[in-house]
Amino acid sequence: MKFPITFGLLVISLSIAGTLSAQNSAPSSHMVFDDRFDGDILIQEVRVPKSGEAMYTYYETLGWRGIGAGYAGIQAHPKAHNYIFSIWDHKDHTAPIRALYHGAGTKTEGFGGEGTGLKSWNFELGWDTDTWYTLVLRSWEVVNHTHYGFWVRSSKTGIWTHMVTMDVASPKAYFKGGTDAFIEDWLNTGKQARTTNLRNGWKRRLDGSWYAFGQGRYSVNYWDLEKGKRSFNYKTNWNGGVRRDATGLYYFMTAGGEKTQAAALNPSTHSIKRTLKNPTHTPLVLRSVTVKSPQKDALVVDWVADPKTLPPFSVDVKVYDNQGGIGKPIGIAVSTKPHARSIEVKLTAGQTTRNLYVHFTSEDILGNRAMKTVISKQ
Repeated sequence: MKFPITFGLLVISLSIAGTLSAQNSAPSSHMVFDDRFDGDILIQEVRVPKSGEAMYTYYETLGWRGIGAGYAGIQAHPKAHNYIFSIWDHKDHTAPIRALYHGAGTKTEGFGGEGTGLKSWNFELGWDTDTWYTLVLRSWEVVNHTHYGFWVRSSKTGIWTHMVTMDVASPKAYFKGGTDAFIEDWLNTGKQARTTNLRNGWKRRLDGSWYAFGQGRYSVNYWDLEKGKRSFNYKTNWNGGVRRDATGLYYFMTAGGEKTQAAALNPSTHSIKRTLKNPTHTPLVLRSVTVKSPQKDALVVDWVADPKTLPPFSVDVKVYDNQGGIGKPIGIAVSTKPHARSIEVKLTAGQTTRNLYVHFTSEDILGNRAMKTVISKQ
């Protein structure tokens, strides 16, 4: 079939325009940290400076390998400032990944493209430029499955938010090292500079000890910088390393921007000396623990946490017939459902004690414990 010459020229013009556009992405940049072991908790703080905000950018903050590999971070999306947490499918999963809990405004759906999996996003909570956000991930084993929780704290409000919990049908699918952060421009907008700041990264080993990220390997996807590839027109417009401001030292990466110049080697290693032995986030504070007796042989325990302290992760409730907690409990309940704020405790049949003493212990998402004893009058 023959086409008019004018149509042929149009096709060629569109083809050339598409090729040129395809070379206008900001270079994909990575900072890979020095944790080389399995862990069950990951922490990272992220900030996007006002000058580094660019639409169509994903500022990935935590990425990990393993049977439950995935990534979490923040995004500048045309709809709003977004939070993302996703986990990839793996051949060792015995069932599809599913969401066990959705925080307010969080939605989930399957994704495809470069692999498949389950993604979550939240446009309602929002994030601001020039503000530090703490992202925490925790994984834990539940009957041959591994659950993953995702929490966010804003330094502006001080409030923690539980975003989502996902279930992976594979045991012991912990976070592999090294933990990765990256910048991705997904719509060929390299003329705009986008910058991410990162600091105070931590990982908890499986023995419960903490490791502070002390070094990051910065790199740019060199294969995207060649002629005809997605970042060719901005092949020297990138930079990364360590900077300091009034808040202290932090890692940075900048990708794209017509004035950005490559001042670091690709790749290059950068360090921040860490002296703390464990994270210093304010441990869980229980505002209240209350007890109801809906049935003679059971109690219902409710609790409220201070939202500006680390969120609850699990609870352990023991009921005694004496205040000192001496002897065998007449009721026990244990739960690891971070979103739960109520639990039922079955009591020993036939107990007639006038007063019951409820010993309530909650572990927060970083392993600190808060305790209260409540008297339930029968």
